[in-house]
Amino acid sequence: MSLIAPENHLVLFAVIVGAAALGIWSEHKKWFGQVSGILVTMIVMSVLSMTGVVPVASSPKLKVDVYELIFSYFIPLSIPLLLMGSNISRVIREGGKLLVAFLIGTLGVILGSFLAFYLINLGPDSGKTAGVIAATLIGGSMNFIATGEIMNFSTHPLFSATIAVDNFAANAYILLMFAIPSLKFLARFFVKPKPENQKETEKNPSDEPFPITIERIAVSILIAAVIAGIGSLFSDLIQEIYATRMSMSILVITLLAVLAANLFPKKLKKLEDTAFAIGLWMMYIFLAAIGASTNLADMLQVGPAVLGFYLVIMFFHFTFLVSLAKIFKFDVYEVIISSSANIMGPSVAAPMAASLGQKKLITPAILVGILGYVIGTFIGVTIAMTLS
Repeated sequence: MSLIAPENHLVLFAVIVGAAALGIWSEHKKWFGQVSGILVTMIVMSVLSMTGVVPVASSPKLKVDVYELIFSYFIPLSIPLLLMGSNISRVIREGGKLLVAFLIGTLGVILGSFLAFYLINLGPDSGKTAGVIAATLIGGSMNFIATGEIMNFSTHPLFSATIAVDNFAANAYILLMFAIPSLKFLARFFVKPKPENQKETEKNPSDEPFPITIERIAVSILIAAVIAGIGSLFSDLIQEIYATRMSMSILVITLLAVLAANLFPKKLKKLEDTAFAIGLWMMYIFLAAIGASTNLADMLQVGPAVLGFYLVIMFFHFTFLVSLAKIFKFDVYEVIISSSANIMGPSVAAPMAASLGQKKLITPAILVGILGYVIGTFIGVTIAMTLS
């Protein structure tokens, strides 16, 4: 029996919210600098569940209403919120060469996932792991979680180990990317850096952020709830037709969210910042609940093999992208910024472009990273189904 009983709903929810807040807060603190907030949140909840402070989320004998609430509602609602700014037409229009490089890098992740699957045996769930890793290396944590949920894989030790390894491998990869321009032996693979990329693009008034207000919070959640509700209705029908155990609701909700964002881009523009902030918070809450089902010993046991999986995919991704750079006339900065958008998403790719003096690539880096949000889940699920 845990110190906080399953019936103590508000106390348990307060602990989960606290773990999520600690993770978000830690992202901005130097002493947690190299550890992602996601990992901090999950480790805190894992320790609390293993030491008996909170109930274990993965126990089949124990029903915890707070965990059930989070597992049932937070991901279906967070996905439409996070995808509200996924305007594909703008990505294609303004992405430029960075878009082409990003798509080549995406193909490299896909091929690398198949290579890693055949080189490293992670047991009967290797296929699902390959799909989850591919999703996160194309679109980031949102796709990681969505793919795991769709494949009914989110409480598996391999899933938790992958989250832990993802933080280490991705950070190491980004540090390597910063060193690439100084490696002279790679220079022959790239065209000369383009001076025009150092010029700042003119600001578009429509790109100005809109402040978070109570009205925008209410409308954002309403839109997310409507999309999730419609998606749930459609997914039940699809599951009956195809008699599948896959969680089709997440896939359908993702598709509907992308359609809404691209059918009504101007109307949803004012809600983007508000919706994303709410969606990200809900994602952290979900990961806190997942952390309560994670056994650290199991995670550490399978971690080294998962790290090998990551390294194979990342190495193939980068080698594939560099080998085609000369053909598509990419310079070194276009390669490393697009690759960073693949591996870590827009939140890392955009600051990287700025710090490297590639001012014209900042907006394209954000846009191609958003494209990763859109396509990552679909690609990850396809890979998982193919290899499972």
